[in-house]
Amino acid sequence: MVTLNTVWREAAEKLACAGVENARFEAKELVRWVYGLTPEAFLREKDQPVNEKKLKKPLAKRVAGTPLAHILGEWDFYGHTLKVTKDVLIPRADTETLVDVALTVPGTRFLDLCTGSGCVGIALALEREDLHGVLLDVSKPALKIARGNVKRFGLSERLDVLHGDVCRAPDETLGKFDFIVSNPPYITLDEMQELDRSVGFFEPETALYGGVDGFTYYDAILMRWVDCLNPGGIIAMECGYRQAQMLASRMETVGLCEIEIKQDTAGIDRVVLGKWK
Repeated sequence: MVTLNTVWREAAEKLACAGVENARFEAKELVRWVYGLTPEAFLREKDQPVNEKKLKKPLAKRVAGTPLAHILGEWDFYGHTLKVTKDVLIPRADTETLVDVALTVPGTRFLDLCTGSGCVGIALALEREDLHGVLLDVSKPALKIARGNVKRFGLSERLDVLHGDVCRAPDETLGKFDFIVSNPPYITLDEMQELDRSVGFFEPETALYGGVDGFTYYDAILMRWVDCLNPGGIIAMECGYRQAQMLASRMETVGLCEIEIKQDTAGIDRVVLGKWK
């Protein structure tokens, strides 16, 4: 008799041998998904017999490098489960720092640039019922996912999901915002060559690659979009671990003041924010 506990442990061993970080956690999530178990049921039914063949194909996909989020079709971000596909960047815990920062910013109307799955804007709206926002992305497949996630959480009356390119001037009909948040593509050309296969091969390049130096989209946003801020409005952007100081300097160049750099839970400079004079 093969038990739930047995298939979990064997799956964890195979994932570890394949070089998967947090193999035990991923094996548990995969097993729970395959057998339709809640976290509580997983603990309660470890000694129950299961059909091990049901796990074979999804486990093989993960061993081959397919991200767990793509197998599950969803991923947790800021305590909320969002739909994800190969068309959007998988939400990372690092990006939760951007939400933490934005939640402290005054004002009620915000703009989320390069929204992807909509994870940042949705988290903000779920945490603060007074917020209304516009979620914008250039990728139409990503916008389909974002709209689905907005609908999933019943936020359609407070969040608009629109097509737009940050490399072009904003449409004047968007109006003004109290704050802007963005997690734009910022991976440099050299870093793209070093990405883990589970990222570089499976996640959309358009959501990762930020130009040779990683600043293509930062520069476009700072040059074209800060004018969308009300006087005294705040812009906050996620950045790579070596980009914070340069991004802060660029913010000052375009007239932003009171620049701050915020660290993530690992102590890495992760978010840079500034105030529009």
